[in-house]
Amino acid sequence: MTADTKGFDADRTFSPNQNTLKSGIVVLFQLKYRQIISTLKPKLKTEYFAKLIIGALYADPQWLEQAKLQMRRQNWIIQQQSAELPFDKTDYYVREMGIELKRCFLSIEGLQSLESAVDWKLKTQEIENLLSLDGKRRINLDPGYLDFHRVVLFSGKEGPQKIYLRDGIWADLVLLKDKSGYRELAWTFPDLKDGSYNDFFMQVRAEYKAEMILNKVHHES
Repeated sequence: MTADTKGFDADRTFSPNQNTLKSGIVVLFQLKYRQIISTLKPKLKTEYFAKLIIGALYADPQWLEQAKLQMRRQNWIIQQQSAELPFDKTDYYVREMGIELKRCFLSIEGLQSLESAVDWKLKTQEIENLLSLDGKRRINLDPGYLDFHRVVLFSGKEGPQKIYLRDGIWADLVLLKDKSGYRELAWTFPDLKDGSYNDFFMQVRAEYKAEMILNKVHHES
């Protein structure tokens, strides 16, 4: 053994310290964990998109046109409008809004995030108030959404079947989509139960499907 190699311990010299090994493993685990979380974050933050629809109830069509003007100022571009049908299966709104009421539905162009759903109702309430006279509404606006499976309307009134969201706004599931079309529920509004608006909802659903496909292609390209 030479002077240069005297006292040389190969095992001790080349064996990593146990604490160093543990620290290295911890660091590698942390890096791998961060990589996994970073790949999951986009999925965890994925928003749910639907079609914004608005039910409009009025006696005089001029108030519908005035409301549509206010909607455009909210950057809501009307894509489709249903037929205007008599709203004569209840007299609930007659005292406030008069007789010979009519209802139609509007769909808004593009996909809307449900994160903003309550804000839709708050905005339509502002439009109602703007067009009201002596505290009485001249148009009643019920925004909601349509997706592949359901039609939901938002309300400022509580009900046993309604789900509370926030700021005094409730969600009311009014129609379900099945193989034969749209199916009513026990609490569905009478004028929706008879299927008068179903063709319109099916058309909006087709637009929703096309926009969802375009949205997916855009994000993948």
